[in-house]
Amino acid sequence: MGRLAGAMTRNVTKVLLAAAGMLVFQIGTAGAPGAETYKHDESGLEKQFEPFLKAYQHGNDKGMDETFAVFRFPNPKEWFTAYFAPPDVERLLPAYETDVNDAESSLIQSMNLADPGSGFKVHCEPRGDAGGAGKPRPEEGGTQPQKEIPVEQFLMEFRSTKSGQRFRIILNFVYVDGAYRFVGGGAPLWVKHR
Repeated sequence: MGRLAGAMTRNVTKVLLAAAGMLVFQIGTAGAPGAETYKHDESGLEKQFEPFLKAYQHGNDKGMDETFAVFRFPNPKEWFTAYFAPPDVERLLPAYETDVNDAESSLIQSMNLADPGSGFKVHCEPRGDAGGAGKPRPEEGGTQPQKEIPVEQFLMEFRSTKSGQRFRIILNFVYVDGAYRFVGGGAPLWVKHR
């Protein structure tokens, strides 16, 4: 009976250690960079902008690039392939990279014009008229997706925490893998590119 009890104790200990290891692994990966998810609403989008706005306030160029990366698709080719024909994917991928880089630069430039070096807060309002943004009508031109894309358009107001200066922009996003991904300012990029 003593050997059986000892074997059971060792097995229980192994199971508990394995469970503790799994818990530590899960806690460690939950806090990993890029693992954060954001609510699928305007407050989630506002929170997604916070690290970028903090990096701007501290004049951290590398930090701005790193934190703006959350607005990029984790795998742009895979995402575009799900919605567009192969020749369109090859044409849209470089345009996408350019548009995302230009969006970051334009936002930084707008903040510099409004109140250089200030902290900024953002307020996001969903636009009710973005229903057709995901699949433009053929007569509008642009590149036609093979199926409708769930585009969400937001009116965004950036306000300086120092002077109260503000500016507004309209941006388009799709919600993918727990975060909003930028797809164009004014209109989605595929509407503008043939």
